[in-house]
Amino acid sequence: TARLPACGAAPGAFAQARAALGAQAARHSSTNISAPLAPPPFPTVITYNQSKHATQSVLADIRAVWGNRVRVIQTIEEGKQRLPGMDGALHVKPKSWGDMEHFKERLDWFCTQDHGFAAQRGSQQVCFMPGWSAFAESSEAARAVTALGLVWPGTEPVASEKLEKIGFKRICKSVGAPTPPFVVLSEEDLKVDLADAKAKEDCVLDFMKSVASMNTSEKGLIKSIHGGGGKGTAHLDDPSDPAQVRASVEKVLNEMNRADGIYFEQKVNTKGDGRFYQLELEVDGETVANGGRFVWFNSRLQKVVEIGLSDDKIPLFMPADLYQKARQWSHEVAKQAGNNTRGTMEALVFKNEKGEFEVQFIECNRRPQVENEALALLQQDSAGHRRYTFAELMMRAKGYPAPVFDAAAGIEVVLHARWLHGNPDSDGNIAYQAGSILGMTGPRLDFVPAELMAPGEISFTSDPQLGKSVIVAGSWEEMCDRAALYFKLRRPTCLGSSSTYAQTMYNLFTSPKFRAGETASNETFKHLDIPEYSTRGILNILQDQVAPVMIKGYRPGEGVDKDRWPTPTVCEAVEELHAALGKEAPSATKYTEFARGEASYEDYVKQLREQLGAQGGGWVTVGPRDTAQQGNDSESASLTAISRRNAEIWAEKAGCVGYEIGGAQYQAGLIRGFDPAMIMKLGLPYNMPAHSLQRSQYVNGLAELPTS
Repeated sequence: TARLPACGAAPGAFAQARAALGAQAARHSSTNISAPLAPPPFPTVITYNQSKHATQSVLADIRAVWGNRVRVIQTIEEGKQRLPGMDGALHVKPKSWGDMEHFKERLDWFCTQDHGFAAQRGSQQVCFMPGWSAFAESSEAARAVTALGLVWPGTEPVASEKLEKIGFKRICKSVGAPTPPFVVLSEEDLKVDLADAKAKEDCVLDFMKSVASMNTSEKGLIKSIHGGGGKGTAHLDDPSDPAQVRASVEKVLNEMNRADGIYFEQKVNTKGDGRFYQLELEVDGETVANGGRFVWFNSRLQKVVEIGLSDDKIPLFMPADLYQKARQWSHEVAKQAGNNTRGTMEALVFKNEKGEFEVQFIECNRRPQVENEALALLQQDSAGHRRYTFAELMMRAKGYPAPVFDAAAGIEVVLHARWLHGNPDSDGNIAYQAGSILGMTGPRLDFVPAELMAPGEISFTSDPQLGKSVIVAGSWEEMCDRAALYFKLRRPTCLGSSSTYAQTMYNLFTSPKFRAGETASNETFKHLDIPEYSTRGILNILQDQVAPVMIKGYRPGEGVDKDRWPTPTVCEAVEELHAALGKEAPSATKYTEFARGEASYEDYVKQLREQLGAQGGGWVTVGPRDTAQQGNDSESASLTAISRRNAEIWAEKAGCVGYEIGGAQYQAGLIRGFDPAMIMKLGLPYNMPAHSLQRSQYVNGLAELPTS
């Protein structure tokens, strides 16, 4: 059995081990076999990433290709639950990510509990999958993982070191690929204790001195080779201003917590309009994949939208001949670096001050990209299967060569859309909202071949990205239409808060400038209407309207009363109302005279008709029922007297012509043992008729009475 070398082994030993694994694969496979056509290259995989979305993406690929034939173990912090579909969990201490000594302790313990796993580890049959993270690009991590007896599926360490950001730019200069001017502030072997205030200050001053020695005022960026996803990068608009230089340097040092591998890179198109498109080209070994991927991001250089285009669609953003040159340069860079697996070459495309298109290479990602599927779905294998990023990584780690893929029929444009939960502003900065994801709502759409949404509580520290959606189309316009429809119909179900993100994405894909291909990568949100409020659903109404009323009441001071009814608050309110009503005398009406036998029925009805005519109609009160709903007494029998007094004084003044005591209230009194005569007496108002459930017939019937 071929074994990978221990930590610190010579680069040649690592390559020899890879070759040995490749020989094993070649003995039972053809040289052009994709992941879906091959047996599982490893029986067990360990995922190592605190992001639920990244971990779920690895799991989804493995399950889609090999089903349950591969055992997947999730590395997870103590006290947290593993994702659904995982076969097991290896628990580590909270906030210990990247501590390989601690991971080794937990891995060794896991082996004592699972002898089958221990045997697979000893025979190089356990693949270590870090997912998307800077950790996946680290040559140190590669050697440490290999020393643990696990198989590292990423870039071979020596090649990884050559392709780190500074090394990549040096190779670009070597092969003639254009790259923005840069100055190295610190090499990768620099060691500085940033916890020591004096050492940190000396480091900052040293970097400031190096920037000042450039003697330039050209806009640029301070970058770390260990950064990614907008982290470890700081804008520097005026390198001649010491205050700006200090702020930029300190931002990078604070975000990365390390001082090695820092450099200054000049921004592109500073003499033109400053606009550019970011192009990403996928390489597998030395082979450049078909199509190019364009990226749109916010002011913090965090990616928002990634769209893959077939070769025929690339001229929408850059000339075809320049695109072919970029592909050739990518091949030459990968070849000189000795790249052995999946990687992404990133370049910026822009029109200079002369109106000519230029391309400038900026870096190479030596790990799977979140947006890999935006290019992967443009291709398929000989049997028509789509490509799967992490399954392919496992195949390369086993030694299988990169197969030849064909163009996918009918697919020319692929959108990879990120699901975030927050409110973007005009710069695209997102104010993330807390909550817990329950799933997705909306109809399933045929043009969405891949969609993931990590369930559970949203974590801002591990990864604010909740999930993804991949949308395929035959043209740019069709992609925009489908994306708009998707973000209109589907969205996460979040318990805890709402978000304007989906509406912002809808506005982006319906924007005339974006649909025309005129929105540059660095002006994603510049031409958009940013929604001020999120879409409201039942949960929002309950949270924003119903809950405050329950807690605080309709009026200040009213709210939930913890005591049993009738509570002291209710009793006090009733006493106050009795006192107030006791100071008022109800007005005598024709009905009062009729009830006392002092006037005829005709006199009462004549006066009633005059009142209705003057008022334009009349109304009757159902005070007891209203009171019952507020007082939590289903029948409100005990409130009849106070309700009646309120009606005969205030309701009469407001034009009320009848008071309903209601038969239910009478029955409730009987059930409670009250005196029936007293119920009737307390319920009969002084100046208007009382009736039970007959208000409509009574008032409407007045028009039917004889007029002669």
